[in-house]
This record gives sequence, C-alpha cells and structure tokens, in this order.
Amino acid sequence: MYKNIVFDLGNVLVMYYPEKVLRKYLDDDDDVSLLMREFYGRGVINDTDRGVKTYEEIIEECRPYIPDRLVALLKRLYVESCYGCNEMPPFPEMYSLVKKLKENGYHVYLLSNAGRDFYVYSKKFPVLDLMDGTVISSDYKQLKPEPEIYKTLFEKYSLTPSECIFIDDMQRNIDGALKCGMDGICFSPSFEDVTVLIEKLRSKNIKI
Repeated sequence: MYKNIVFDLGNVLVMYYPEKVLRKYLDDDDDVSLLMREFYGRGVINDTDRGVKTYEEIIEECRPYIPDRLVALLKRLYVESCYGCNEMPPFPEMYSLVKKLKENGYHVYLLSNAGRDFYVYSKKFPVLDLMDGTVISSDYKQLKPEPEIYKTLFEKYSLTPSECIFIDDMQRNIDGALKCGMDGICFSPSFEDVTVLIEKLRSKNIKI
C-alpha cells in the first residue's frame, strides 16, 4: 500500500522551461540554440545542482563557447537576479493536488536536483509548505538518477521504498527510482493536463 507521494520540483510543481525563458530575452533562434546547447546541454549546470560550483563559476566555464552578450544574459538571469524567483512560476493545479493528497492521509515529500539558491526561491512557493520532508541535491552532493539520492530520502525520513510513488518529469529519474524499489510516474504539467496525473495515481489506488 502506498503511503508516500514524492514530487520533483522543476516542471512538476513549478515551471522550469529554460528555452521558453530564453525566448523572452532573445529574438535570434541561433542564440537560443547556442545557449541550450552550451549552457544547458553540456551538463555543466549539474555542478550547481550537485553543490560543487556556483553559477558564476559555470558561466565562466562557458565563456569560450558563447559570446560576451550571452554571457551577460546568463549573469543577469542567474547571478544578478534569482532565476527561480523570476522565471519559475508555480502550477496552481499542482498545489491543489498536493493539498488533496495530504487531506487524504498521504505523506508528501520533495526530491529535487537544485542548487543552493533553492533556499531563496523556495520561499515563493506555498506548495513547499505542505511537504513533510525535503531532499535537495546540492545539500548532499548527489544527483538524480544516482541511487544514493533516493537512498538518502528513504533513510532521512525512514521511508519504505515500496510504499512510495515518485513523480518526475524525466523518465531517467523515474528509472532510477524504480531501481531503488520506489514506484514512479513520469509527468509534467508543462505538457499534460493534471487530470492525466490524477488518473495515473488513481490507477495505483491512490485516493484523490
């Protein structure tokens, strides 16, 4: 029997859609493609989520691959202001879902790859006040889908993996959860209506 519903943050509880954000600031598709490839696509941003580098450091590492004007944009988004505060609006329908799950007796947890700035922007998201526990990757220098981070969640909150369902927008993270004994659903409100998630949960006998 499932007792715990575990949520990812970006593109599950709040929007995390860098390409859409970049198009707000850039008219040139080539500029957007370049940043998606060299900043997001090369994986360097994972170092902030692992808690081993700052945004300033990884932006500087990208300087050989992108022009100064785009370096300036990245600094404006990530250093001079808080990307999470300004570019990650919450999904109201997910707040309602999490609240309903709590009312129906389930424990809810957050498991997210996120940098230290999480503790700045998380204050803006009321849904996080509903959480019974939180594991943030940069606190433990572990990343999904590495098995260690799922085990950290289980051990920190004394959870039995088979009693947990994990909701994440990336299949590789769901696959990592499955390997650790936790069930999972790949879902994002950016691309599907929340009713899709509700039906998938109900199919697993979750009361909603």
